[in-house]
Amino acid sequence: MLIVKSLSFSFEHRRLFQGVSFQVEPGSLLHLKGANGVGKSTFLGILAGIRKADKGSLEFIDQEKKAHSDIRMVSAYLSAEANGLYTKMDAIDNLRFWCTLRGLNPSDDDLVSSMETWGLGHRLLRQNFPVEQFSTGMRRRLALARLSLSQASCWLLDEPIYGLDDKGIKLFRSHLKEHLERGGLGVIISHDKLAFEGIKTVDYHLKSRVDQAKNEKKDQG
Repeated sequence: MLIVKSLSFSFEHRRLFQGVSFQVEPGSLLHLKGANGVGKSTFLGILAGIRKADKGSLEFIDQEKKAHSDIRMVSAYLSAEANGLYTKMDAIDNLRFWCTLRGLNPSDDDLVSSMETWGLGHRLLRQNFPVEQFSTGMRRRLALARLSLSQASCWLLDEPIYGLDDKGIKLFRSHLKEHLERGGLGVIISHDKLAFEGIKTVDYHLKSRVDQAKNEKKDQG
């Protein structure tokens, strides 16, 4: 379970959001909604440990009821346009590197299988072929293969189907559904509902400080 309590964040003395609280249960997908510029990606970056909130707390309780205050230990993050890949390295070395950072030691067969699962099965793509020569969609598929290999319980997804073709989108939905069915959970930002078509979501609307002030004034008046 992901527990978010009263998160607030300011950027250059401008309050983006404040007092954000919610819980995401195992098997659930939270769809983070809001207008452009409201701070959705910033908020997801806070969940991922890339930024630090001004106030509030985060906690993840795993299936063994163990609490984790550092969610980076149990989560995997995919940003909107950056795939977290080293473009001068080949695909297998990229996957092995990220697995090593997470304390995992997959076999070469595991890495190859993951690539095949995500439609990158051609042997010429695996080694001695730098990722910088991959297309946009191929890089996204490799980043999703990295996500799947992470064994993380919590997926933090910012526009995850960016660059994917129709087949890739269907593949992503299938893996996301399997992740949730295994008891995993996720937080997703996506303006394209094809990313979670057929998957039940819990919506959370992230409001700007201006919108919050208007609502507070309306309630008072």
